[in-house]
Amino acid sequence: MARYDVVFLLVPRFSMIALYGALEPLRVANRFAGEGTFAWRFVSADGQPVAASNGIPVSVSGGLSEIGKPDMAVISASYEPEKGITRPMLSAVKMLARKRVLLAAIDTGPFILARAGLLDDHRATCHWESLPGFRESYPRVQTEQALYVTDRDRMTSAGGAAAIDMMLDWIGRLLGRPLAVLVADQLVHYRSSEQARLPAAARYGTTDARLIRIITAMEEQGEDPLDAEALAAVAGISVRHMERLFAEKLRERPMGFYLKLRLEKAERLITYSTMSMREIALACGFSSLPLFSRSFRARYGRPPSALRA
Repeated sequence: MARYDVVFLLVPRFSMIALYGALEPLRVANRFAGEGTFAWRFVSADGQPVAASNGIPVSVSGGLSEIGKPDMAVISASYEPEKGITRPMLSAVKMLARKRVLLAAIDTGPFILARAGLLDDHRATCHWESLPGFRESYPRVQTEQALYVTDRDRMTSAGGAAAIDMMLDWIGRLLGRPLAVLVADQLVHYRSSEQARLPAAARYGTTDARLIRIITAMEEQGEDPLDAEALAAVAGISVRHMERLFAEKLRERPMGFYLKLRLEKAERLITYSTMSMREIALACGFSSLPLFSRSFRARYGRPPSALRA
């Protein structure tokens, strides 16, 4: 009989890499801790196979009524987490909480826990792309940008390979850090950074500290955009010098690049939040809804309302 029973609740279009990132550490741990230390099973809302975001269907052992009382329940979601926000799913996770089951969620799975009220006054994270919308939609959650967060009987992960880190932490707390390190070695999983998103230097292919400081300021100051003089001052250079840096390193104009970042943030808020278009426009530094709509259409070829629809 397994010492630890883990149930994965699969939401349509879940992330396959995040699911296997959470699953494989358990498999490898069994190799060293003894077969049967961990057992796992997959469950869906209706007991039918669930297709991942890559289109591959995954068989399940049953539906929500067959979850029982596992040691850990992991909500696995990705695109369209709202497909998992159903009355049966919310009732099921609330029941697990009453049974004091350790509740975990990966990628956008935290949206389901938050909608059920199970992350209120808890620290939590989710995929960086959906994080702004998550923060706006669930203000009672103490949202962090992190690989994973453990707070009492809740664990949340940014998804992808970060699911490995979350499960390694759980294995280490259950069975000791030496075993967790052994499992990490077998998975060839080593972290040189605790960031949930690649740093600007890696994302934009530059090591110029002045450029990185300016981009960081742009990313942090989306709601009340800085003007060109203020951005150049962040790096201690002139506006003309800043323009040359952007042209040389990124082949873009600084303010055009800044606008692109703000519109990308808007796209994420439209997709992953329930904020109104006016609220999104203000959160992304647009003084009016018509200006926001025109800018969005110019970049994406359709109005923001079409994306939400």
